[in-house]
Amino acid sequence: MSASRTRRVFAARSSAGFTLVELMVALTGGLFISLAVFALARDSGRFYQREARIANATVSGLIGFERLRADLGRAGFLSSPNIFRDPNVCGAPKDNWPTRLQNLASIQLSTPTLTYPALTANARKPPVVTLAGAYSSSDVFPAKIGAEGSSVTFQLSTVVDAGALRRIGNGFMPDDAAMQAAFPAQRGLRIVQNGKEYYGQIFNALGGPQPTVTINNVAPPVRYRDGGQLCGLVNPGSGVSVARINVVNFIQYAVRPPQTPIAVAAYQNLFSNSANAPGEAGRTELTRVELNVSGQAIDGTEEIVAEYAVDLDLQVTAVVDGIALRDPTLRVLPTSDPQFGTFTGPVYNTPNTPELLRSVRVRLGVRSREADRTATVASPAERGLFRFNIGSGTSETFARVRTFQADVALHNQADILW
Repeated sequence: MSASRTRRVFAARSSAGFTLVELMVALTGGLFISLAVFALARDSGRFYQREARIANATVSGLIGFERLRADLGRAGFLSSPNIFRDPNVCGAPKDNWPTRLQNLASIQLSTPTLTYPALTANARKPPVVTLAGAYSSSDVFPAKIGAEGSSVTFQLSTVVDAGALRRIGNGFMPDDAAMQAAFPAQRGLRIVQNGKEYYGQIFNALGGPQPTVTINNVAPPVRYRDGGQLCGLVNPGSGVSVARINVVNFIQYAVRPPQTPIAVAAYQNLFSNSANAPGEAGRTELTRVELNVSGQAIDGTEEIVAEYAVDLDLQVTAVVDGIALRDPTLRVLPTSDPQFGTFTGPVYNTPNTPELLRSVRVRLGVRSREADRTATVASPAERGLFRFNIGSGTSETFARVRTFQADVALHNQADILW
């Protein structure tokens, strides 16, 4: 073969493209690489979303837990730890007293009236926690006792300790709206005079040059000093008929959906935006609501403190014996202990003694929004959940749970031994 012909054959072969087999191999290899990259990106995105959801649950739960812990620590502030046994209270509660005043105690636990399928399926029955104390303000106001009758009026002093009044009125004497916000109707009012305490339900409050607070004198009736008895308010009109008053609030925590009409409407968008997601139909939250003296939820005061709450439990440290001693015996009591109800149950006409509580160990559990685990993890006795079955109907039906726990000292009940 001549040299020129050899050069032409070589040039033709060198300018040829890929063969069909080579092209198919290259495309197939590229496809596998693309699938691997896509799968990696998908799994990375899913992992990020899952961790973001549990991070959101952790932050939400922590914020709600801190709110609960602060309220527990304030229990009994400017109030009686047990109105039925308190030696400083003038006049024991009667049958005609409003329910919450009748059972006024720093901390009470009760069984929820409604059950929720998701909680029941996970063997959870969180108690309802009711706290009493001065939660709306730390101020105590001097007041003159007004005329007797179906109501009792307290004229707040404009001279003595007027600074507290001016704080309500933003530097001026408060008007009607400011007074009614500071002393809202249907709350409790604590009255202290001559070392004795009295409790009533607020009927109304008025502002102006001489602000007043009026309580109902029927349920409960106000007791006045008569003759030689020392237990009773000084008769109105006398020169020493000055008492000190403050509001007593009743705060209730529960694991449930919002209950009051205003809260249901306010959180409607929160639930409707994710109504079709697995587990949303049975979701529960940690809610906080204020009760009136009759024990009814006050519309407009309910709020969600922590979303997707699924567990709430309290253990108490209480004085179990040696009450008369300087060094009484303390014991930690879980909810399963037979003595637990003695320190957390109703106080009216009972020997229950919540005033002997010294601290509370509170536990709150919140779950992530969606399930991302296929199996559960056994939870130790008297401990929180690790997984929560949301009943999604898929292989991944268990949502992770974050649990918060703290010991809260009840400083307002220190050294109470009666």
